[in-house]
Amino acid sequence: MHQTIDAKNVTKKWTTGFQLGPITFHASPGETVAVFGRNGAGKSTLFQLLSGSLDRSEGDLKLFGAKMSPDAVDVRRRIGYLPQESLLPNWTTPSEILYYSARLLNLKSPDTKVEEQLRQWDAVEWRHRPLCKASHGMQRRIGLAVSMIHDPDLLILDEPFNALDIINARHLELAIKSRSERGKTTLVSIHSPLIAAALCPRAVILEAGKLEELTAWTDQNLTDRVKLLDERFFGVR
Repeated sequence: MHQTIDAKNVTKKWTTGFQLGPITFHASPGETVAVFGRNGAGKSTLFQLLSGSLDRSEGDLKLFGAKMSPDAVDVRRRIGYLPQESLLPNWTTPSEILYYSARLLNLKSPDTKVEEQLRQWDAVEWRHRPLCKASHGMQRRIGLAVSMIHDPDLLILDEPFNALDIINARHLELAIKSRSERGKTTLVSIHSPLIAAALCPRAVILEAGKLEELTAWTDQNLTDRVKLLDERFFGVR
């Protein structure tokens, strides 16, 4: 079985002088990995490279054993991506954007898939209202629905808990745990140490474009995982 993610010396260079990498990183089917880092550390750039929204400058990147690039259509169909900021057109309705996504992904039984996501994210009553009239939390839930409608083999979530209420935050936690049990890989950026500690058996840190595995994380309990982050980011021992 191929690794879900196989990145070797992947680098992205910007004309501003910022450089992500070189990064070597692997993720296996069923893993849920927390990605920590300050603003500007390179998390969004990493996620865009993995989702095919950006192309690397150097290095080798394979997903599911196939080379990844913006034109790798078949590979990208197996990925779901929720960016930190909503990119959905605000004049569309939840039903319209979900049906469009289902058709774009050539999903069988698109009506069923759309209804499942609307119910999952408590958006049935908002199905025909434009997103510009919806709360930030509702827009976030529709973004989650779009990213998960095809039950992707790799799900990349950039701050997905932002603006979610307690009910939908719990739904998201259960959905991520279910994915792991079914052999699906999830990468998630989370600002809350407690949520990350409870949800993610593995963690990495991005600092100034460099990726580091938190090797001590895996064998520690929830409390010690939080302490590990406090020590790393705040110098608290």
